[in-house]
Amino acid sequence: MNFYFLIIIFIILYIMLSRKELYLEILNKKRRKRKMPQELMKEFIGKVCSIMLFNNSFGVQGRIVAVEENWIKVDEKNKIRIINGDMIQDISILPEKYQK
Repeated sequence: MNFYFLIIIFIILYIMLSRKELYLEILNKKRRKRKMPQELMKEFIGKVCSIMLFNNSFGVQGRIVAVEENWIKVDEKNKIRIINGDMIQDISILPEKYQK
């Protein structure tokens, strides 16, 4: 009887430990950040763009000056902004008349 009780305890402990590892793996996947595609962003450098952000109901309009890792440097009319790439929803190049 004691032998079966010990086997059941070991099985329960094994299941609990494997579930904990699975849970930690799921958490780590959620924590991984997506990186912006550098190759695609290089096309936008030097152009006036409209950038829509997730946390704002409005966007940012300005010339993209630089892209480093997950950050974009944007030159607006009177100021320079640095935008986190994780917060960007959409980027579009404005028409030629705005590219001056």
